[in-house]
Amino acid sequence: MPPKNHIVIVEDSPAIGFLLKNYLEKLGYHQIHTCDTGAVAMATISDLISQNQVPIVLLDYMLPDMDAHSLLTQILEKQPDIRVILETATEKSDEGIKDLIRLGVCHYIEKPIRFENLKSILNTIEKEASFFLDSSSSSINSSTLGNDNFTVEEQIENAMINLKQASVSKIEEIVGKSNLIVKNHLEKLENGGKIIPIDEIKEIACSGCNSTDTEQRFFCPSCKSSDFKIGKLIEHYDCGNISEESTYEKDLCPNCKKEIKALGVDHRVMQNHYICNDCNEFHAELSMEYICLKCDNKFPLDKCKWKTSKIYKVVNMK
Repeated sequence: MPPKNHIVIVEDSPAIGFLLKNYLEKLGYHQIHTCDTGAVAMATISDLISQNQVPIVLLDYMLPDMDAHSLLTQILEKQPDIRVILETATEKSDEGIKDLIRLGVCHYIEKPIRFENLKSILNTIEKEASFFLDSSSSSINSSTLGNDNFTVEEQIENAMINLKQASVSKIEEIVGKSNLIVKNHLEKLENGGKIIPIDEIKEIACSGCNSTDTEQRFFCPSCKSSDFKIGKLIEHYDCGNISEESTYEKDLCPNCKKEIKALGVDHRVMQNHYICNDCNEFHAELSMEYICLKCDNKFPLDKCKWKTSKIYKVVNMK
């Protein structure tokens, strides 16, 4: 059995964080990181990713230093396929919650948290884990699995044996055949007791060629550059200057040279803005598009296609 994911709990309530940690330990998770602010969470997640560890994130909707939308954007920028579970007392019909789900939250859980619901979500994520890992981790690609020396059926079976777990659309990409051909043979393998269906997923597909081999790209809304950084800005009310915090040396405005004194009276701090290194413009949110790795087509989320397909797991293929 593969080791369980690291889990990052982003929760400003020590009591809830403690209860979650204790329950997760009972489920067999031992690499648990609790964070009470978005900044600490981002640093923790970045550190784990640098160690080739992709954690599951339990994200509280309300944080003391930033909103969940800002933190989620940063997390997905760092690791687009990370699994984020949103925990909130806000109704799922709320527009803010809908926006987070559209952005990339994979599951939603209501507060007060019912542990059986959390367990069910984690079980689903575990079942999907092999599929959502970077395909490079399995050292499998279309050129090695889709070999013309094999029949289509043999290619499908070889793909399943090597991947251990995959969706219908994933196998379709590998063998280069229609969904119907792949689906029919996978159902034949299922009927023969060689594979079992474990879930269904919805995947983003290219608006042009319909491939699910896509990735996200974030860029500056002004100049379209992907060279940006996350920073803190200060707006000086007296002269209207807005620039990075680092430009206010000794609390002096870089524009009018007056000293800023009282937060909320003569200046305000603008947290977590994206500053473009090319055009120097700053934005609260980045623009985002998807790129198809098969045909190089670029398209926004609202123009994408969606594919829903079963995930199958190998149980008896020799």
